[in-house]
Amino acid sequence: MTDASRAVHEKNVTLPNGLTIHYYEWPGPGPKLVLLHPSSGYGRMWEATASALGSRCHVYALDQRGHGDSGRPDGDYSAEEYAGDLLLFFHAVGIDKAIVAGQSLGGRVGQVFAAIHPERIQGLGLVGGPHTSNFFPTRAETIKVLGAANRMLESPTEFPSLDAAYAYLKSARPRDGESTLRHRLEHNFNKTGAGVAVKYDKVRVAIGLAHMADDLRKYAARAACPVAILRGTRTAELTLAEAKEIAGCWKNAAVVDVEGDYALQMENPAGLAEALLALAARAAS
Repeated sequence: MTDASRAVHEKNVTLPNGLTIHYYEWPGPGPKLVLLHPSSGYGRMWEATASALGSRCHVYALDQRGHGDSGRPDGDYSAEEYAGDLLLFFHAVGIDKAIVAGQSLGGRVGQVFAAIHPERIQGLGLVGGPHTSNFFPTRAETIKVLGAANRMLESPTEFPSLDAAYAYLKSARPRDGESTLRHRLEHNFNKTGAGVAVKYDKVRVAIGLAHMADDLRKYAARAACPVAILRGTRTAELTLAEAKEIAGCWKNAAVVDVEGDYALQMENPAGLAEALLALAARAAS
């Protein structure tokens, strides 16, 4: 069931550590679902998934630190630091337990959170799958991680017009469809006079990207909740064999293929919603 008209509530909350979190909430009577975006992403990129879920879940989607309209404090921008923010967010908005799902950065945060705060998490969804660099710490993987961080540092952040920003997005994200590019342009840029600027701090995002080289196997071994590796069927990031090998690092993980490439929340929100509902059913059983 898709509810295209489902109302979204846009809110801010200041955490005890001083960080202001901007977030989106879609109330519902079902299980609570917290959605975490990737590096240089934004909370509203999950709105089509929230609409596809309809009233079957109570959904929260955060602009994480350094992103969107949330604060940009100093810090190490590790998954551990983000997981600390997430716990404070749970306390601040009154979430006792929730299913947590995230892509890329969001998935790393969820992996740490599931290990450190098992009493708070009912299930973990890794949208697009986990990064191989966090599980196969080879020299080649580390080179890829540092390259990604360097490209972020060198990327432009201000553009003289919307058309110039769109042209950049189209060249930088050739796998994104037209609607995805337009959504990013509308919700992940601020107007600056005649031009626009990105809504993330590229230095802090680059610091976070460098943590893709961190070994997360120790956290996977500690997690007890059901885990769903939600792998896109057309992705180049994670082969089925790699996904199955990584799944063995958890006590209760399954590989679930979802039609799409990598940014499933924008490419196939209906398919992702069904996969998340299946995870919720596993968590409730």
